[in-house]
Amino acid sequence: MKTTVSTLLIALLTISYSFSYAQKNQCKKSFLVVQYNVENLFDTIHNPGKRDSEFLPIGRKEWNSKRYWDKENKIATVLQQINPKHFPDLISLVEIEDQRVLDDLISRPELQKAHYKIVHRESPDMRGIDCALLYNPKTFKLISKNFYKVSMKSNPNFKTREILYAKGLSAAGDTLNVFVNHWPSRRGGMEKSEPKRNLAASVLRQAVDSLFKVNPKAKIIILGDFNDETNNHSIEKTLAATADIHRATPFLYNMASIEDQQGLGSYHYWKTNEWNMIDQMIISNALLNATSGLETKDNQINIFRPDWILHTDKDGTKVPARTYGRTYYGGYSDHLPIYQYFYYHCR
Repeated sequence: MKTTVSTLLIALLTISYSFSYAQKNQCKKSFLVVQYNVENLFDTIHNPGKRDSEFLPIGRKEWNSKRYWDKENKIATVLQQINPKHFPDLISLVEIEDQRVLDDLISRPELQKAHYKIVHRESPDMRGIDCALLYNPKTFKLISKNFYKVSMKSNPNFKTREILYAKGLSAAGDTLNVFVNHWPSRRGGMEKSEPKRNLAASVLRQAVDSLFKVNPKAKIIILGDFNDETNNHSIEKTLAATADIHRATPFLYNMASIEDQQGLGSYHYWKTNEWNMIDQMIISNALLNATSGLETKDNQINIFRPDWILHTDKDGTKVPARTYGRTYYGGYSDHLPIYQYFYYHCR
């Protein structure tokens, strides 16, 4: 009888342990990454040496404190509402003016509990717009940062946004390399301005190659507003980021390619009434084929587009509710945020 009870007890303990082990290994946590061009998030104070006069109370846009704080609150609401139960772990921001607007943003009630930290520095851009990265210090421990200048030897007066780089330890326990970009615009025409974006792409590619040289399995996330679409030369050729997953490793995979091919986009160009997929998320293949740490099984990004951040045109087309057009509209941004979840096993 004792033998039977002992055997039964051992069997129950074995089943209990196996069930607990299986539960532990099935448990996954998410790591949310967001990219958002916030359309000229300027404060109301002049920055010497920058062309920001239109965003002053006496400027052409009559940009005052009421409008500024309204925009800050709206941007914070968008970021918090992407997933009301999970603050983004990383937020790539484009078209912010300075450290002040970032400090004000992370102090908004919608974001305050995340205790975000900031990676930023003033860029050479004459308009005064920069790139920045917000990160949750509980899920991303910053190791180092760098800023890559995009300069043109033939034109020393050319100044644009730097490429932000942040290296950190993720909550999964692995090293994550993050790049935030805002490449030169198409002002003056797409073809005429294309060499500037190719230049930015080559600077970024060199930085990526330096990481791959040290570690071919480096985990890399590239974010930003590239002012080019996924099949343009700067992205597909110079940076060599495509939707082709059958390449020799290591390689860059563009998670925005599928949406672009489907005619979707993060930005609506009113002159042509077309959507452009110029906000993108590009990852190294190590995140697609990870055996440990951060990983994703998804092959495309998500576009956050609830009705409340959209404006309905006269023809019924729903477009981003922008802050400014020909006049002050009081919306959110002329871009929509994009996002993606990465996952890791519970530790």
